[in-house]
Order: sequence, then C-alpha cells, then structure tokens
Amino acid sequence: MTKLTEYLHRLELLDLITLQQREPEPVYTFKHIFTQESVYSSMLLSDRRALHQQVGEVLEDLYVHTPLTGGSDNQDSNETALLLAHHFEQGGDRTRSIKYLKQAAAKAKASYANQEAKTLYDQLLELTEENDLQTQWDILADREQVADRLGLREQQAQDLEALRQLANLMADNIRLAMSYNRQATQLDKISQYQAANEAAEKGLTYAKRANNERLKAQSLNLLAWSAWRRFDYPQVKVYAEQALNALHVTSDPLNQINSLLHLGKASYRLGQYDIALEYIQAVQELAQLVDNPDSEANAHLILGWIYQRLGYYDKAETEFQAVLEKRQITGDKYGQATALSHLGWVAYDKNEYEKGLELCQQALEMSCMIGDRENEAYSLAGLALNYEGQNQPQLAYEHYYQALQIHQEIGATTLVIFDQTRLAHLALQANNDKTARQNTEAVTAWILDGKAQQFWDPWSIYLSVYQLLSALGEADTARQLLNEAHTLLEQRATQISDEKLRHCFRNRVTVNREIIEAWQIENQS
Repeated sequence: MTKLTEYLHRLELLDLITLQQREPEPVYTFKHIFTQESVYSSMLLSDRRALHQQVGEVLEDLYVHTPLTGGSDNQDSNETALLLAHHFEQGGDRTRSIKYLKQAAAKAKASYANQEAKTLYDQLLELTEENDLQTQWDILADREQVADRLGLREQQAQDLEALRQLANLMADNIRLAMSYNRQATQLDKISQYQAANEAAEKGLTYAKRANNERLKAQSLNLLAWSAWRRFDYPQVKVYAEQALNALHVTSDPLNQINSLLHLGKASYRLGQYDIALEYIQAVQELAQLVDNPDSEANAHLILGWIYQRLGYYDKAETEFQAVLEKRQITGDKYGQATALSHLGWVAYDKNEYEKGLELCQQALEMSCMIGDRENEAYSLAGLALNYEGQNQPQLAYEHYYQALQIHQEIGATTLVIFDQTRLAHLALQANNDKTARQNTEAVTAWILDGKAQQFWDPWSIYLSVYQLLSALGEADTARQLLNEAHTLLEQRATQISDEKLRHCFRNRVTVNREIIEAWQIENQS
C-alpha cells in the first residue's frame, strides 16, 4: 500500500471522503462540503492558486482535444468552459479566464439563455483591464443586445452611451457607426422617433468615413424605418434600394433581409399587396437559408398585416401566433408584446372579444414592463375595441382616452386619429354631441389635409367619419369624403395585379365593401 493510498484509506475510515469510482482509476470526493471548505481554507493562497492553475490546464487539455458539440453535449461544453474560467480566474490567469468566459457567454447568448448571458458579460467586464478599450467595447456590444432582448431599457441606454464613449476614445469610425446604428434601434423602440432618425444619420456619416458598405446599408435601412415612421412610403423604398445597392459589393444576408422587409412593408402600405407578398416570401426564403429566427418573425408579422387587411383573419392570426412563438424562443419581450397586441386586434376582427381582452391585457403588462410606449398605447386601443365589441362603452371610452394621451405624447399621429374617431362614435352613442363633434372635426380636417393615406387602413377612418358626419347633419361634407374614399379605394384596387387579391380587397374586407355599397346608394339618390 502506497503512502497516498494509506492516507486516503484513513480519511475514508474517518468518514471524511468517499470512493466514487474504482476504474479506470480511483476517484474520491469529500463527503461533506464543510470538510472540503475547511481543507481548502487551510491551504496557503499560493498553493490554492497553483492547484487551480494545474486543474485548469489539465481540463483545458481534455477540453481542447475532445471538444463537445451539439445537443445536450453543447450544455456540457458550456459547463466545461465555465469551469475552466473559474479555475483560471482563481489561479490568477486572467487572459485564459476571460477567454473561456467569452465562450460560455457567447454560447448562452446564441441559445437565448439571456439572463445567464447577461450575468456572464457582467463578470467579463469586471475582469477586463481598464485600458483594454477594444475588449470592453466588444463585451458591452454583446451585453447591449442581451439587454435589448430582456427589455432592460435603462441598462441598454447605459451600455450604448459607454459604447459611443469607448469608440470615440479609440477614434474608431466602424465602432462609432455601429454604436449609433444600435442607438437608433433602441430609440425607436422607446418611441423617440426623431432622435432615432438623427442617430441613424450619424451612423451613416461614420460608415461612409470608414468606407464600410455593410454599415452604410445598415444605416440606410434604419433611415428607411425612420421614413416609415413619417409615413413617407416612397422614401422608404428609396432608402431600402440604396441599401441593397450598397450590398452589391459585400455579402450581408441580414442587411439584405432588412432591405427586402422595408420594400415589402412600403409596398403593403401603398396597397401593392401582391408585390409586398413577393418581397416577404423572398425574406422568408433567405431567413431560413441563414437560420435567422428574428427575420423570420418579422416576415410573419408583415404577412399578418397583409392578411388582416385582406380580410383573411384566420391566416393573420396564424402569422401573428408564429411571431409570438419565435419571439418566445429568442426571449425578445418587445417582439412578444407586439405579437400579443396584434393577436388581440385580430380577435376583435373575429368577434372573439373575451380572447381579445386577455391578449391585449398581456401585451399591455409586458409593454409597460419594458417601456414600449407605442405598444402600450396599441394594447390599450385593442382593449377598447374589444370592450366595444362586448358593449361596454364606458370601459371602451376610458381605454381609448388613455391610448390617445400616449399617442399624442409620442407623436403617433395616425393612431391619434384612430382614437379620436372611436371616441367620437362613443360620445355620439352617449348623446354627447359636443364631444362627438369636436373629435369628428379634428379627424375631418386631417382627411381634408390629404393625410388619410398615412393610416394603415384609411378606409375604416373614411367610413367612420362619413357615418359621424351624416349623424351630425353634415351631409355635404359626408358625401364629399365618401366620394373621395371610393375614388382612392378603386385606385388602390387597380394597383393590385392579382385578380383574386383584388377581389378580396373589394369584397372580403367588410369596411371596403360597406364604402362601395354606401357610395352606390348615395349616387342612386
């Protein structure tokens, strides 16, 4: 019996350690954690560090020569990376500790284990040397993306500010462009649209200085989104096409997808539904090819919009449900809240008011939690619609009014108009002609100013105002707006080259059919 074996045997008899396995070699573990801690604490710091370093190097050799990949093994691989990081950190080997923490954080981020990824990026920042600006920037850039998924807006804003400062210190135009582009995305999500546009313009400036075509395309796509916010759909197409042109000299599928998404959305808003469908189908194919769930979710969202506008409510619901499921997989709370509110509006279209209330309430709570003011108001309007469906006018009025306040605050003009239209209807039902007239006049002025086509469904606004004006005795103005609505509706229909889609647009969508019927009646009298 060797001296070591004798010592181990004595410790086993004292019930301090236990034999875990005999083959291929004996493995002992401490029987009680307190015993392990006592032994560990009694060692000199230099000895502890040396042991940690030795253990780390042995594990590293095994890890490098027998890499674990795929399925459940990938989880084992991540745990090994964390274990290596721990031993090297305790051994005082900062470089290798950071290396393996980065690997573990990247794997957690890629698998959408967002909270774990954030914790690991926090640890990495603590380990990084203060003068290592590039590493700090890279870690912050990853943590900002995770904060975005988790809806941690304050954390995200702090990280973005730090990214800009570090990029400035390094005089790095590429990192400055990336920082401003990310800031543009974040500002849009908290409904600061003008500031988002300014950030995208700065991003484009630095991308041009860096002569980086990929970042130029990214900035142009963000400017396309800003144009979308301004309801300037032709300009959306201009920016998106410029982005695609920039991508001719570089391969960047994700930016190409974003450009196609913008072209699809703009075509949809311009009533070119068949063209929009072609763009979005191209997005789906490309997103599947590069395995990008975020882009697939965006494609499903736009398909949901199109089917909803064409009166295919079951199809729209299926698309919005797909958005929700994909956003749940990635942990994107912003995307989940958006999907829930759209499902709530479709539930109203299907006369499923109780379901609509439940979905919009979920969307409201999540939107409030992550500071998404736009979707908070959209959820409130969805609640109001479903309360209207349940014939609860007081609750509907209260929720429309709350939505109106937020829409006015964030400058969402088209949704202000929608809220005012519904409030006018409810006021008229309550025999409050004064309030009904005030809201109706505001909406009428907006239409007469040529802005109705900014709304995603202008026909519902036209029809509502026609009905309101008729009820308030303003027959001439009512007839004028009805004629305008019918003319524009027919113009929009002629832009749809697919005969089946054109028929659906005219006849399947209830509000469009009612405009045509009302116009026919007016012109018969």
